[in-house]
Amino acid sequence: MNSKSFSDRLSWRIMGIVVVVSLLTQIVAVLVIADGSTHPKDWLHESSELLVYLSVIGLASLIVLYFVSRGVIRRTIRYGEELRKTTEAKERMESDLTLARDIQRGMLRTDFPPFCHAFINPAKAVGGDFYDFEQQGDYFYFAIGDVSGKGVAASLMMAITRVLLRFVVNEGQPLDVSMGRINDTFSNSNKAGMFVTMFVARLDLKTGHMEYCNAGHLPLLVMPPDAAPYLLKSKPNLVLGMYENFTYEAEQVDFKPGTCIVAYTDGVTEAERKDLTQYGNERLLGWAKGVVETRHGTSLQEQSVVESLYHSVRDFADGNPQNDDITIMSISV
Repeated sequence: MNSKSFSDRLSWRIMGIVVVVSLLTQIVAVLVIADGSTHPKDWLHESSELLVYLSVIGLASLIVLYFVSRGVIRRTIRYGEELRKTTEAKERMESDLTLARDIQRGMLRTDFPPFCHAFINPAKAVGGDFYDFEQQGDYFYFAIGDVSGKGVAASLMMAITRVLLRFVVNEGQPLDVSMGRINDTFSNSNKAGMFVTMFVARLDLKTGHMEYCNAGHLPLLVMPPDAAPYLLKSKPNLVLGMYENFTYEAEQVDFKPGTCIVAYTDGVTEAERKDLTQYGNERLLGWAKGVVETRHGTSLQEQSVVESLYHSVRDFADGNPQNDDITIMSISV
């Protein structure tokens, strides 16, 4: 039904009701005059004047009421239609975001080997954090990254990064070369000005020897079995996507058996309380020290490590909403 014709019909119905009420009012007024009048002539004169007076007022009121009611009804109907369209658009967007979240989660591997576990909790429906891993014989490749920003744009960038990472690493090239190729690909088509931080490594499961390349990501947390936890130093490589032809440098380190290494994103260290105090590196190392002290020489369960750190961060936030994606990955050597 057309909103204009509907408002017109409704206005006429309202006017009909008003006409009936007006006529009843006039009849009541005449009866009152007749009841209070002692002479027929006076009654006729007074009632006729009153009827004319009421009729003029009634007609003017009807004209005003018609235009006012028609405008009000049309605005109400138009508002209702706009509200319906907005609600439908919001529902479609929420449905699309739910689908995007499911697709993104489906891209992340959950078939963890016994010595590895990872967890992502995005700040929004979809996020820009990611992790990946691949075992090739005695070598275990793993990576963790964080795309600048949050939401749909970051999630798209995250998906592209993960695909490029798998493609390049599977070619068997050195990590620094692989990182350079990914950076050149991003930089060449990065009109949005986004960037990616990423840590990628290849761990020898037999010897504990690890090659790694850090593109502007946070340092790895290392928890040796017989020493204090520390943050693994890295060379100051540039984040991915800023400038082409940057020469990345890979590094090497050896871990003792029983060492636990934890990779994470800035959603961990930059988690905030309501007073804007951040979790920070000191609390991270304090948490790690507590984990090492309570292990009593036993091996750490990777899922327990990940869950423990996540709960430590959220307990610190003390109910303050999460303002960034949180990703944690734990690996035992």
